[in-house]
Amino acid sequence: MKLNSAAYKRIARNALKGHWLSAVGAGFCAVWMGAFAYSILSWFEYAVVLYIAAFFLESIPNFSTILLIVILVVSVFYFFFGGVIRLGYIDYNLSLLDRRQARLSNLGHHLGSWWDVIATRIFRFCIMSLLYLLLIVPGIMAHYSYAMVPYIIEEKPDFNLDEVFRASRHIMKKRRFQLFCLRFSFIGWYLLGFLTLGLGFLFVIPYKNAAEAAFYNEISGRADAYYGRRRGKHDIKEPMAPEHTREHSSGVENPKGFVS
Repeated sequence: MKLNSAAYKRIARNALKGHWLSAVGAGFCAVWMGAFAYSILSWFEYAVVLYIAAFFLESIPNFSTILLIVILVVSVFYFFFGGVIRLGYIDYNLSLLDRRQARLSNLGHHLGSWWDVIATRIFRFCIMSLLYLLLIVPGIMAHYSYAMVPYIIEEKPDFNLDEVFRASRHIMKKRRFQLFCLRFSFIGWYLLGFLTLGLGFLFVIPYKNAAEAAFYNEISGRADAYYGRRRGKHDIKEPMAPEHTREHSSGVENPKGFVS
């Protein structure tokens, strides 16, 4: 089944219906706990907060030293735990789509695996940096090829680094442009967020991340396994999961059997 951006956004809105307050709270906490600390949008938000803090608090004695210490502490926290919070936020959005109970506590579900997440982030950063240094286009393609790495880590914690990256590359094959279009379709919402001095982002962030989770649900076969749908001939071949495993199952197989 091949869906377009409008379909993924419609699925996201249906999942968020009746859960907007919780989703706004989860998105707000995820952002300020470092789940998206690597994104340009987050850098802008942090810069705005720093500017406001400097404007109102610069008269405090030793303000510059205090601000530097705060930045260092927050940066260390983001480095060690931002990726883990990101996995928890993915679990939150998948719970919404599955009609399971989505709670703020989902954000902390992977705190025990923080070291594995750091290793994955460093490995991904090295690959992306190397490709971007060589050529811009291969770097962008690699960025989208490995875009589903956090989702696969959340769903398949037993996968090693090689299996995670190969699985992401496999399910994103011929779907990179589709994800680009989905993300680009939110540009109007981002502009609205800027025009409302950031308040609009409280709703854009959960909306966009729920839509991206719906995208992962479809391309990985997770939605088919959960809802018991039969797959089309052009999708990943994956038998439907039995009833007792549908609560939290994914169509992402062990990538050793993947054809890269």
